[in-house]
Amino acid sequence: MGQYFFIVNLDKKEYLHPHKMGSGLKLWEICADNLPRVLPLLLRQSSEGGGGDYHGEDFNVVGRWAGDRITVVGDYDESGLFEEAEESYKEISDLVRPTFDDFIDIKDYKLSESW
Repeated sequence: MGQYFFIVNLDKKEYLHPHKMGSGLKLWEICADNLPRVLPLLLRQSSEGGGGDYHGEDFNVVGRWAGDRITVVGDYDESGLFEEAEESYKEISDLVRPTFDDFIDIKDYKLSESW
């Protein structure tokens, strides 16, 4: 078995489910796979865009977590946050994945191509 992890936004009460982002649930699997690649898009904070920046329309995803408290929490953690997130936080992987894939626009790097 082993310990499973979610990436959780404490302020917005949202989380990313690794399986829905093409990654495993264990910390090593998350670090070695796709999930960390979405964080710069979610955490983007800028008033202007430049080359290589996001120029799309979906600012409901891009910058959504900028300035928020984010944590990677395991199901063995005694705080109960993993279970709380799973039961009552909004899971936003299906919201994030299409925006990320449109932005990257290279088949081998798209999250939807990885699972």
